[in-house]
Amino acid sequence: MSSSINNLICAFLLILTAGSSSTLAQSADSHVHGNAELNIVLMGQQLQVEFVSPAINLLGFERPPITDEESAAMDDTINQLRHGGWLIEGIPTACQLSTEEFEAPVYEEHESSEHDHEHESSEHDHQHESSEHDAEAHSNFRVRYLYDCDTAPRRQLKILAFDHYSGIETLTVQWIADQKQGYARLNRDDPVLDFE
Repeated sequence: MSSSINNLICAFLLILTAGSSSTLAQSADSHVHGNAELNIVLMGQQLQVEFVSPAINLLGFERPPITDEESAAMDDTINQLRHGGWLIEGIPTACQLSTEEFEAPVYEEHESSEHDHEHESSEHDHQHESSEHDAEAHSNFRVRYLYDCDTAPRRQLKILAFDHYSGIETLTVQWIADQKQGYARLNRDDPVLDFE
């Protein structure tokens, strides 16, 4: 692994551990409907971007799909997030995009016989079941992209998440660009991230 990739990984880990909205330690408290998170590291000719959003922002629901339309929306969202290219405007065509990590909500449906058995179990088990349902009620999508470019990406990026997902009202952004770091809060009226 090259030293520039190692440096990029180190910087990305720093951004994850430094901020209060760190996705490594994400809790139900940081799950805010209408808000999505971006963690961005720009080092030389490489741009690493992590996007995290509550499922409701992208799908309009946070439960198993019920209708064919909801199933199609889930499939379309997963496909779009996995393949990237939708998030940032103006990334040079000379950049090679890879999806390094992807997580989507996994919804489990309980059969009635299992559910009946769970009601017969102890109160401790019932509390555990309740916490599992709470976790399902707060499900996130998370994806990390790496843009490896022939030339350095621009230092001003227009974020297109607002154009693709009407449920996203704000983006909380933590970034590291070479020797600088910063925080920004973007919205539909101001979707441009400036690394200066």
